[in-house]
Amino acid sequence: MKDRIAASAAAVCVMKDNEIIHEWYSGNHHFHNGARKVDEFSQFNVYSTRVTYVGLAAAIAIYDGVIKSLDEPISNYLKNYDLNILGITTIRHLVTRTTGLQFQGNEVVVRKFAEGTSFEGKKPEVLAEIIKKATGKTVAEIITERVFKPLGFTQTEWRTEGKETLVCDINDPNSYPVLRLESNEGSDRNLYVTARELALWGNLHLNKGAFKGEQILPKELFENVTSIMTPNTLPVHLPRLGYFWWIQDKNVTNSEIGPDLPEGTYQILGASGCSCTVIPKHKAVVVRMTNSLWTFGGKNGFDYIADIQKFGNLVEQVLNEY
Repeated sequence: MKDRIAASAAAVCVMKDNEIIHEWYSGNHHFHNGARKVDEFSQFNVYSTRVTYVGLAAAIAIYDGVIKSLDEPISNYLKNYDLNILGITTIRHLVTRTTGLQFQGNEVVVRKFAEGTSFEGKKPEVLAEIIKKATGKTVAEIITERVFKPLGFTQTEWRTEGKETLVCDINDPNSYPVLRLESNEGSDRNLYVTARELALWGNLHLNKGAFKGEQILPKELFENVTSIMTPNTLPVHLPRLGYFWWIQDKNVTNSEIGPDLPEGTYQILGASGCSCTVIPKHKAVVVRMTNSLWTFGGKNGFDYIADIQKFGNLVEQVLNEY
């Protein structure tokens, strides 16, 4: 698949029963001469996979009582927008991608559909703004303090400048490789992670906040993050989400999760092909990394969703055999 999507780099990391049981690394950080070989220290830009970090920061703020609840109206924080248009839209609608809103700049918002009635693109930057107003801290500050430091993470970073271990994005196999370097506040598309640390991120969720016998964050918090939080008003065939995690639900016909994966599986996928799949039934986490944007969104005849579903089905097959 790495070759099919014109990626220069790929990795797989599988955890089961809290241990890494398989790792695989292939390729180089880009296609040009002098490119660094991919290894366990290679940090991939995980793109939309980053939204689970924003979601956990929101869950922490809610658990701490700084944000009142998942059903608190976003109008309590976004005073610069038309409050009539924001209406009764809540933080629940934000984390489950059902707001019906389109934000245009810092002051203009347009309603596209009634909240909780259809599915939309992600808005992590809006949630991050709410978190910052509620807590006085950025997403990155909250997650670094409450997760990265206790777990000893050093290779999960919102990068503002380049370094040797960053894997480049491939927009086209014949063009120059690029790095996406943006704000270090925690909601932009510049989160670089190794395959191992993304697997450990998924495993922290699998263990409901426990790490090496110590409860790093409350169990209840993770139970909420990885359970269906989508409002009941959403048509049953549309995706069910926790705090941005896609949750396996057999009633859903429009999902990125492979249909063979069991109920309770949750997953997140990024534009470059990076994904983290957590399967409680198997006590397993499976991470895959690639660095290509060449086929994203159906470009160059590639079915992005069919690919991740096929990968998920393969994961289920392999874990059953294991």
